[in-house]
Amino acid sequence: MSELFISEVKPGMRLEQAIVMPDGKTLLSSGTILSIKNIEKLHELNIKLINIADRYTHLITPIDKMQTQLVEDFTRMLRQIAPNSPEANKSDEVVKVANMLEKIILKIAKNETVLEFMVELRIIDKVKLYDHSVHTAVLAGLVAGSMGLDMENILCAVTGGLLHNIGVAEMPTLLNIKEMTPPQQTLWREHPTYGYYFAIQKNISRTIANCIQYHHERYDGTGYPKGIKGEEIPLLARIISICAKYSAAITYENISPYMAVEEIYGASGIYYDPEVVKAFVNNIPIYPLGVMVRLSTKEVGIVSNIRKNKGPRPIIKVYYNRVNRPITEDKIIDLGVERTIFIEEIL
Repeated sequence: MSELFISEVKPGMRLEQAIVMPDGKTLLSSGTILSIKNIEKLHELNIKLINIADRYTHLITPIDKMQTQLVEDFTRMLRQIAPNSPEANKSDEVVKVANMLEKIILKIAKNETVLEFMVELRIIDKVKLYDHSVHTAVLAGLVAGSMGLDMENILCAVTGGLLHNIGVAEMPTLLNIKEMTPPQQTLWREHPTYGYYFAIQKNISRTIANCIQYHHERYDGTGYPKGIKGEEIPLLARIISICAKYSAAITYENISPYMAVEEIYGASGIYYDPEVVKAFVNNIPIYPLGVMVRLSTKEVGIVSNIRKNKGPRPIIKVYYNRVNRPITEDKIIDLGVERTIFIEEIL
């Protein structure tokens, strides 16, 4: 048995002695496996010391593990896209939104239903479901914030991004099929509806459930499952639609960020809301400041400015020529001016 300060207690530790309140009521009985929620309650009650059976054994549950995992993964992806330094972001507004998202994910990570869904997605397919969903959620939060939505709507956009594919959990065997049969396609097109009802049954808000149900609808009405169009599609679902498309393209379809954005550009006003497309391409830095890239000219350089131009057309400082030899001249290529040159790959 070990007596530990509450600051040393970790989720998954087993309580050796019951915690009894001054009025004689038992708060936690002996043998309780401590969760994050239990520990937070002990902090609130200003309990300083507790007795733990074995401080080196942590019987942490998947839900408690996911609470910390989700915050870590979301924050890591967020800061890859929107670093803390202002110059590494497309605008000062993106900096403010990113800081807000760090607080929002802490709130979302206290929702056990969301955590249950995220555990399921991670178990079924870490890359195509879990990683993709976290990436989509980060993008959706940044776009929603850049469009001036309030904190509650941004929270719903992030949560909707996390949960948009929960209906796929009912049909995981379809995930890796490249060419589906007609019956398989029919089933696949029902995953937004499955996800909607899963969310409603778990008391997820209607706003978030609608994000799940309508994220495959298209601006021209050719989407599914309802075939609604334009502003009939909830704004948050329109945001998640674009973010999910981009994330899937670069997360597991091996499409370059440039080509993924070009596909979204090309479908603006057809599949996607033009205003949301504009918010996405003008605020999400497709090529982060400071990364090394190879251009279509085969020259290699560093992204040196992402703010001057809108969209995925940064300024590149070239350091190597097309045969990978260092250059001696000071060469800068502004992709906003040189429209026939594009970034071929990130090195």
